[in-house]
Amino acid sequence: MGGSLMGHLGETLRVLREHEVLIVPGGGVFAEEVRRAYREHNLSERAAHFMAIAAMDAYGELISDLSGVPARSELRGTLPAVLLPYTLLRMLDPLPHSWCITGDSIACYIAHLLGEKELLILTDVPGVVLGGRVVERIEASELLGMGETCVDPCLPGLLIEYGMRCRVADGRSASSTRAGIEGRGGTLIEPR
Repeated sequence: MGGSLMGHLGETLRVLREHEVLIVPGGGVFAEEVRRAYREHNLSERAAHFMAIAAMDAYGELISDLSGVPARSELRGTLPAVLLPYTLLRMLDPLPHSWCITGDSIACYIAHLLGEKELLILTDVPGVVLGGRVVERIEASELLGMGETCVDPCLPGLLIEYGMRCRVADGRSASSTRAGIEGRGGTLIEPR
């Protein structure tokens, strides 16, 4: 759940509460503060990486409080739940420590740890936009090298490595969130 959805949490969370989902929060405004501190204080990539993951925990606590969905640091348990990833990733984090890793790649890695083969990324755009239009399907290999689109630049490589499909959907309304959960709308990224 992208940090960009902070202004749209009400409708999105109403839908998510109805499903057995593990919500992995983005960093949102909390991660932006980490970016500012990184620039102003010349922090190391490693420190900024873990501070940004701690920012995900802050956003997760906000999501949990607003939705009534319990927050936890463990992968397994009852659903729905909000995952606070800092403790887990502090112990077990093979991802690069750089700004090319956001909640997108972290959610993909967590889905991989859970043995999932599909991931839904809710964000503030209707999907992957190329040439001024939302594409219905795209291969992860096509996104490699494009840099940051509506997903972070490391996500396509992880999708290929893990053999995982990813749907990027608009989380700003209940109907588009529901469509994403049901496997409709947005953009489906295939792991090829």
